[in-house]
Amino acid sequence: MGNERRVVVIGSGPAGASAARELVRRGVPVLMLESGSAFQPGLLLRLAGRTLIRQMPSLLGAESHAVSGDPRTQWYANIAPGGLSNLWSGAVPRFAPEDFTEGARLHERYRWPVAYEDLAPFYEAIERLLGITADTRDVLNLPAGHVAYPHRLPEDWRQVECQAQRRGQGFTTMPLADGPRTMLVRRGTAFNSYANFVLPMRRSRHFELRVGSHALRLNWSAAKRRVDAVIYHDRNTGETHSVEADAVVVACGALQSAKLLFNSACPDFPEGLGNARGVLGRFVHDHPREWWAFELDRPVALLSPAAYLTRLPYESSPPLLATSWTLGTAGVKDRIRSRFGAKGTWVGVQVFGTMIPTETRFVRSSAEHKDQFGLPGLELRIDFSEAEIENVVRSRQHLMDLMREAGYAPAMGEVVPQLVPGTSAHYGGTARMHADPEYGVVDAWNRIHDAPNVLVCDASCFTTAVEKNPTLTVMALASRAAARLSDDLKNG
Repeated sequence: MGNERRVVVIGSGPAGASAARELVRRGVPVLMLESGSAFQPGLLLRLAGRTLIRQMPSLLGAESHAVSGDPRTQWYANIAPGGLSNLWSGAVPRFAPEDFTEGARLHERYRWPVAYEDLAPFYEAIERLLGITADTRDVLNLPAGHVAYPHRLPEDWRQVECQAQRRGQGFTTMPLADGPRTMLVRRGTAFNSYANFVLPMRRSRHFELRVGSHALRLNWSAAKRRVDAVIYHDRNTGETHSVEADAVVVACGALQSAKLLFNSACPDFPEGLGNARGVLGRFVHDHPREWWAFELDRPVALLSPAAYLTRLPYESSPPLLATSWTLGTAGVKDRIRSRFGAKGTWVGVQVFGTMIPTETRFVRSSAEHKDQFGLPGLELRIDFSEAEIENVVRSRQHLMDLMREAGYAPAMGEVVPQLVPGTSAHYGGTARMHADPEYGVVDAWNRIHDAPNVLVCDASCFTTAVEKNPTLTVMALASRAAARLSDDLKNG
């Protein structure tokens, strides 16, 4: 591959793979650097639209880091080709139009610089590649996407759907990237960004992949006023290399991407690349999450795939405080029985809540911790406020009331304590997107305001937290940013 107008993409997870795919599709040369060395195999068997066997690979830990705030805070990462898509649930709900604007009720710092209409064509383009199982209809607070395998909720659950609508909520099949109805693959997920996007790109003359290549820093050229190279460590040889780039896509995950920018400090940016206003690393957010189950007074169809109860109406909810509910099987026995269309009385529930991103939740370079390469590690400070915890706790009674209104008599089981930062593996906001550089690190096209040939395309760019799984929106944002980058590179 020649070096002309080359883009270096750092990371092969969903964001990096989506950006690289869009660039390569448009004929832009891409060099992808992936820190992990070996793909993690698993096993997935689906027959007649039901998952019969799923064996996930092991979770590979994150780098050593310091924790302030909640001392229980976790940082899950997967330093392997495909990143956390090796263990992804496959949930792909679209964000709703209001998700991009409702934060402005609190302050302009919470207004996204993109709108739903900007992302809609990129949502659909990605959805067409994922093989999604879902209902084809829009529901309240959840726009429908492109569905390959239509699925409606069982008749037993229709009254719950009606009661949800009366409360201003949608109740529908959780959109899942479950792939073809029949498949046998040596991975734990139907979609994996490495297997589905990166490996096919290796056939293109415009693409090169280097695994075991850990990005250490971006080199800022004061004379050129841009980043002109990426410095990386080759895990195979132990050597350090520099590779030239016309543009760089950073897609290492919300915490690791921030770390790379901090470690790229230089005289023009002594506090980290693009951090002229001190926003880098601040406004970090996550999903407060908990899991519990309830028992009904009579058997109902076991939910496989899972069902999704959307948030309460925006106008009647506090700004940026919402929950969503995913309803499925409650244990291994029912999970097996659901594959054969059985009924049961127990229902498992996973709740995702939101948090209001503030400057007091942050990551920053640690003065004490060093990584394996001798560079500063990260200090992560995050906790959930009483209001954010209460928002999740209150959601339990809401669902119980909804089930009673639908004609059932539910009894709650034990709540599994999980209100610990990081357990959702959904960190975001460390290089947030905003039209005003006072409030954001990147602009509406994911470009660092003060270093515009660097794009941050993973969940780092999220302006606010949303109660939905972020992966589809990450991929759509990355594809949109790459499409614009391709046009600009070709136009000089």
